[in-house]
Amino acid sequence: MPLSLAFPPIRRGLATVATLGLLVGALTEPAGAANLVGRVDKVERQAVAVLGGEARDMALSGPVYFRDMIRTGGASRLESKLADGTVLTLGEHAKITVDEFVYRPDRQGGKLGLTVVRGAFLFVGGKIEGPTGGNVAIKTAVGTLGVRGTTVWGGPIDGGFGVLVLDGLVTLRTARGSVTMRKGQGTMVYPGRAPQVAAPWPEDRTKRAVATISFTPRR
Repeated sequence: MPLSLAFPPIRRGLATVATLGLLVGALTEPAGAANLVGRVDKVERQAVAVLGGEARDMALSGPVYFRDMIRTGGASRLESKLADGTVLTLGEHAKITVDEFVYRPDRQGGKLGLTVVRGAFLFVGGKIEGPTGGNVAIKTAVGTLGVRGTTVWGGPIDGGFGVLVLDGLVTLRTARGSVTMRKGQGTMVYPGRAPQVAAPWPEDRTKRAVATISFTPRR
């Protein structure tokens, strides 16, 4: 199966959320304030967000806030769209936090920081990435992903942690080395080892990666 056909057409129809004048970040966050950074696009079964010690169910069109800790349940999926157009999809038993979000619609750049504590995810970059990238950092259990013009999958698979690039350029930096991947390439990281050399993934592994973030088709 060609890689371009393996994933759903996630980039189609992306639109920036109309949140004009948004500027959210660690230096600008008022104490105790809940700053809106996006909305829930899709949810399957259970997803919960915790902010300031208070939990809430994540429902369709519900808010995503700066510093939300988001987690999904068994057989669950969640897709959210941030104000700059970034789309983030989580698989089951996932846990992620929004660490940093700085975005102004009238300016280039900004900053986005995410921490993926566990589970599989799919990241589709928005305007914060900018023309040269370098504005997005995704921390994972094995290292940090730097992205540019990117659609990237990451998560546990085949006894390790995998990263697969569907579009753009991704650099994974770990304590034991780094690897840069282009469209159609992936890597695997196993405990105590450096990331494997960037290379196309076998079709079977790609299909199983897709399944971890795919929603159940509607009948």
